[in-house]
Amino acid sequence: MRTEPFRISVWLWMRLIRELRRRGRGERESGAFLLSKQGSRRIIKFICYDDLDPSALDTGIVVFHGAGFVPLWDFCRRARMRVAADIHTHGGRWTNQSEADRTHPMIGQKGHVSLIAPYFAQRNLFSSRGVGIFLYVGNHEWVSEPKKLLRLTLF
Repeated sequence: MRTEPFRISVWLWMRLIRELRRRGRGERESGAFLLSKQGSRRIIKFICYDDLDPSALDTGIVVFHGAGFVPLWDFCRRARMRVAADIHTHGGRWTNQSEADRTHPMIGQKGHVSLIAPYFAQRNLFSSRGVGIFLYVGNHEWVSEPKKLLRLTLF
């Protein structure tokens, strides 16, 4: 499956990482959905998991409940946006997918991109280097081609 890379401004990327850092407090996972306009590969907004599902971060790992999708889809419909990707954090430098990550994609649709940031986002990430980036190809199968899936840009 070939796909054009998503683009995200460095400024939005830095805001995203800072927000994940704040919400995880250096001790638990946090995450967000990355949004783009319909038909666009440019990520222009993010919504954190716990804004949609207040209990999503309560256990230390992300457990996003189905009811959280209702406000997400409502927002996307009203704003004419779509979920382009998702991101969550892991505690150490390991940014491969856990068994839960592989078998329970946030969006179980071919072409969905999932990112994993290291160290609970406590370290400054001025680029996507060191971030696990995975493309969902269906049937709980993923491929990782970071340079082909996400590009940070100045715009």
